[in-house]
Amino acid sequence: MKTEFYKIITENGLNMLELRGDWVIDNSARLRKSLDTVSKTHFGRIDASRMGRMDMWGALKLQSLAKDAGVDLSLNKEQARTFDFLPMNAVEMPAPESSPPFISVFENMGKMASGAWETIYGLFAFIGEIAFCFLRNIASPRRFRFHSIVRHIDEIGLRALPIVSLLAILISMVISYQAATQLQKFGASIFTVDLTVISILREMGVLVTAIMVAGRSGSAFAAEIGVMKLREEVDALKTMGFNPVEVLVMPRMIAMMISLPILAFIADIMGLAGGGLIAILLLDIPIDQYIDRVDMVAKPTMFFVGLIKAPVFAFVITIIGCYQGMNVSGSAESVGRLTTVAVVQSIFLVIMVDALFSIIFSSLGI
Repeated sequence: MKTEFYKIITENGLNMLELRGDWVIDNSARLRKSLDTVSKTHFGRIDASRMGRMDMWGALKLQSLAKDAGVDLSLNKEQARTFDFLPMNAVEMPAPESSPPFISVFENMGKMASGAWETIYGLFAFIGEIAFCFLRNIASPRRFRFHSIVRHIDEIGLRALPIVSLLAILISMVISYQAATQLQKFGASIFTVDLTVISILREMGVLVTAIMVAGRSGSAFAAEIGVMKLREEVDALKTMGFNPVEVLVMPRMIAMMISLPILAFIADIMGLAGGGLIAILLLDIPIDQYIDRVDMVAKPTMFFVGLIKAPVFAFVITIIGCYQGMNVSGSAESVGRLTTVAVVQSIFLVIMVDALFSIIFSSLGI
């Protein structure tokens, strides 16, 4: 069977593939079509010494053919010199030995601890850079980007009002309903108002708002800055002489610290309204009696204990979201992964900071 590129010779019952013609990239289409027939034939040796021209593509194709067939390859001196440059001839590095399961557990723990330490160090360095940038802008207020701040206030605050208000009403209704169900058994339904007011003003109003904002705006910060990092827009800012922290982080930080306390305040009002709805419909408490009871229970310190947490939560959410966005590299997979990390870390730190506030206020008797 003769073709342009090979000939199959049978010797002593064994097939030998004798290669002919020019194995160059210009003949790649015809070569592939011809080799489809060869792949279905078994042979014991490949003789390439009578081939015509062979470029690097042809050498790679020939080596792949011999490797797939698992047979010896006969080459002339010129072809052998060409094969010395092929990457497939390089010495393969041995695969790393896997550690025993008992040791791998401690290895993973060490890697996690090292990664956590790097994250903490990076966060503190990032906070220091933001603080330096803020102090420099205080000395020169014209450096603040007020248009960008207003735009982010609109995105973080105004557009989040409907979902935050609805969530606050639902949360307060659930708390009031569960409390009323239990307290009615003891004839203490009126204390449902006390429980609702205390839980909403001290904890749930600002906490639920912060968690909602972390999922809504914190993820947006990480994704927006991450995509800018992939598209090299952050590097372009540096090339033009702009500080990315001043341009991208500071407006988001200021807008978040303005918006979150306002959202928390509105969540408190809507939460009390939701509790009043349950009191009127389920407990048959008149609206004027409910308002009087709220006025009796709600003290100014209780209101400010909840509201003072909002700027701290805003700082934490912005730091985590922007930091993870700045760490994006490689591909879109990195954007998705670090956006998820930003949301998880933000919510975790918000709850942890809230627990620290509770301990501090309890020790101060507030």
